[in-house]
Formats: sequence, structure tokens, C-alpha cells
Amino acid sequence: LGGVLFASSGVLAACARERPGEAAGILSRDDHTLAEEVADTLLPPTAASPGAKAAGVGATMNLLLTDCSATDEEQRIVAGLAELRAMCRERCGDGFASMTRTGREQMLREIDAAARTAGDEHWFASLRGLAQQAYFSSEIGMTRALRYVQTPGRWVGCVPLEPGQPAWA
Repeated sequence: LGGVLFASSGVLAACARERPGEAAGILSRDDHTLAEEVADTLLPPTAASPGAKAAGVGATMNLLLTDCSATDEEQRIVAGLAELRAMCRERCGDGFASMTRTGREQMLREIDAAARTAGDEHWFASLRGLAQQAYFSSEIGMTRALRYVQTPGRWVGCVPLEPGQPAWA
């Protein structure tokens, strides 16, 4: 009886991660969507595998950022996404997703060049790392983008790759 009263008292509801109208985690819904669009631009769909958006990396990126990143990295990425949103408004008056793929790629190349100059403390390096981690740990990334064999047999330390052959998962 005590357990039923405890569970129904709202204490467990207070432990819920998501509140109505809010995204679960550090990223707001707009930031979540923008981060997923950036990831899909970095890891686009190809003939061999679906892109980052198809793998649903936005939720994984938000989870990794919320549960596994330091507070300063979280703040840096949120501020960086706000900076990216402002750049998009300045250039095209609309959001990142409304830009052409070529325009998005060009903008990310410019940001990447600035990030390389700024070093590891730039937000873009962290966001790119999150996108790659989320994509290549997803089912789509592991089984379609990488060469995946659940039980490959004996271990061979040095196996040459053929040109165009994906890396092993």
C-alpha cells in the first residue's frame, strides 16, 4: 500500500525528464532540430547509406550532450547553435534547413575553418564529434555506413581495405 501511495503521489512524475512543451535535455526543440540538420549536412545520405537525419541522431546528440558532456561544453554548443542561427538569418533571412545543400555545406566549411583557427574550444568541433558519435553508433551507421559483421571470425590485425570499401564497425 505504501508503494502505491508513493508512486501515485507525484514523486515519480517529478523524475520525468521531459516536461510538456519542452525538449528533454540541454537542447531546446529548435536547437535539437538545427543540430540534426547540421549533422545531416555533415553526414548526408548516399547511395550506400541513409544520412544522419534518417538515423535520428538529434535525440542521441541531445542525450550525449546532456548526460555525458561538461557544463562548459554544453553552454558552448548551445551558444554556437545560436550563433549559427544568427548567421543564417543574416545571410538568407531564414533558417539553416531552408538553405540549399550547397549553401549549408559552404557555411559549415567557413565555420570549420574558423574552428580550426580557434582550436579545440570552438563549438563546431564538439558538435561535429557528437554528430559522428551519434551516427556511427546508430543501427544505420553501424550496419549501412560501416561494414558490419556480427561475428567476423578470427582476429586479423592488419587487413587492407579495397578502394571505396567502408571501414569495419
